[in-house]
Amino acid sequence: MSNKLTGDSAGMSYIISNMKNTMPADQYIREVNKNAEEAIQRVQKIDPEYKGQIVFQKDQEYYKKNKVDKLCVIDNGDGMSYDFLNNYMLKLGASLRGNKHKNFGAGFKISALPFNSYGIIVCSWVKNSPGYMLWVHYNDKKDEYEAKMFNKTYVLRLEDSVKPKEITDHGTKITFLGDSKSQNTTLINPLLLKGGLFKGGRKGQSTWITSFLNTKKYFIEKNIKTTYRDLSNVRNNVTIVGHYHSLQQAALSKGSVTLNKATVDWFLLPADQQKRTDHHGGSRLTVGQLATVHEDEVLKVDYAGKSDRNPLAAWGHQYSKTRVALVLKPDINEFRPNLERTNIFKEGLEANEYFENWKEEWQTKTPEILKNLEKTMMEKAIEKSSRFEDELKKYANLFRSDQYMVSSKGDFQIEKDKTFKTGGNKNLLGDENLGDVGESGPNPDKEYGEIEQELGIKVDVSKTRGVLTQNNPYPNVGKVEEGEDAPIAQYVHDTYSVDINTDALQIRQLVEHRVKKDKANNYESVKKILLDILEFQIKQQVAHIVNITGWESEQITRALSSEALSACLANKSMILEKLDQKLVELKSVVPAGDWKRDEHKFHVKNNPNKFPVLFK
Repeated sequence: MSNKLTGDSAGMSYIISNMKNTMPADQYIREVNKNAEEAIQRVQKIDPEYKGQIVFQKDQEYYKKNKVDKLCVIDNGDGMSYDFLNNYMLKLGASLRGNKHKNFGAGFKISALPFNSYGIIVCSWVKNSPGYMLWVHYNDKKDEYEAKMFNKTYVLRLEDSVKPKEITDHGTKITFLGDSKSQNTTLINPLLLKGGLFKGGRKGQSTWITSFLNTKKYFIEKNIKTTYRDLSNVRNNVTIVGHYHSLQQAALSKGSVTLNKATVDWFLLPADQQKRTDHHGGSRLTVGQLATVHEDEVLKVDYAGKSDRNPLAAWGHQYSKTRVALVLKPDINEFRPNLERTNIFKEGLEANEYFENWKEEWQTKTPEILKNLEKTMMEKAIEKSSRFEDELKKYANLFRSDQYMVSSKGDFQIEKDKTFKTGGNKNLLGDENLGDVGESGPNPDKEYGEIEQELGIKVDVSKTRGVLTQNNPYPNVGKVEEGEDAPIAQYVHDTYSVDINTDALQIRQLVEHRVKKDKANNYESVKKILLDILEFQIKQQVAHIVNITGWESEQITRALSSEALSACLANKSMILEKLDQKLVELKSVVPAGDWKRDEHKFHVKNNPNKFPVLFK
């Protein structure tokens, strides 16, 4: 009995076959490339000036014999001897070649064999020796992976004529045959249309390999040149430069921020997408993204593609998602990748808790240039999305009483206490007020609050023939910062205006509630939209009281007191629904859903003894 862990061929074959359910279908590209790099680096330890070469292309020798395109990888590393192919190639974890990433030969086999059941052909040459070939395939009659037999041998000697030109003294060619004799393995695997490193986001038949390698490799290895060669169209030939170089070349600005047990490389990308792709034809991922890197390779990357997903929202880049690339690099001494190299773990558990901390820490250390970009793009997006002015115009007639501009003929009689000041397209801050409607009425050149015409309610005893006006029925609304304890809003009758206190405690509470609910929206953007909604409501509330009720000035003042205006926040279900609607229009979140008991409990907690009981 051996005291060493061993494996059964059928059992190991079963495990490998089932890796197809968990292993990304492009991972074997990484594994074969990494093996080729380490084969070259073993030569470079002896000869540091040795120029390594790795080529991905169609296997020309296989095509000559079978007329089917099969992908092969050629390297000029140290090669594999007859003994190695015969004794170790079919053993998992049996590599004695000191791999840097400590896969012990398991990574390539378990990632490649499940997607190449028809076979993988390994042809290799070592110095001062002929080349040898081994064909590993899945025998469906035995339900096992095994080497094919050629003339009573598994390892077949090769003629010198089949040696690729890239290999002189030593090197290896590995050919991937896929799952059938007729499968073209240079084309993208259908499984990658939904999965893989890009989660189905990169589907180009001529760029899927180069996109993968250029993104998977964060930094390229020194003195090793990796290329993709399209034998039918040289314009598709690409040299792999690595993800860092790709982003750096496209970026307008870049930098690095140190976090607790991690570092973030950041890149500010140009607004013009064409400027990012002109020099590489789509073989590099130079879009807004969040990537995780371990040991100089990208384990996972998520980006704002054709779908509405935004991986950067929780990192504070909700609106600048297409312009910012963040690359998270956890401490390699603290975290380890899984076997599939798609995620990082600490002590056997996913590092989710650390990710939450890193998100929060990053937002406190975000470079000013990225903060300013987010603010600018947020303001533009919200301004474009809100469009409350259009809604107000739509309902303007509902808030107008019949008001007449005095005719130049005859006497007139109006109720003086029901006149009010109008005029001016400018608000308290001197900015243009886009809420003005109609072609007649106030002169837009007048200052805010300046009297342009004296308007009044026509009364029965009047013999005046006036001209019906189409004035803007809504008040001007300004924003002030007066602290948490000041009223939410104040109405000024003389200037027909309202000031909203953006510091009000209840406004802050509602914004914080919405931000915490999905953790995908930053505080400032939610607050900006909420204030727009409150302005929308207050304008209607004031216009109704002043123009429609027919109340006296004293009644109007009471109805629009600061206490009364605080009711603008009373209908929280409507406010949150409107807020969700606007956030969805901005494509920042999934709709939050209906107003439920948890929202009710939130307001009970923040306003104890002042909120009604919610009955079933």
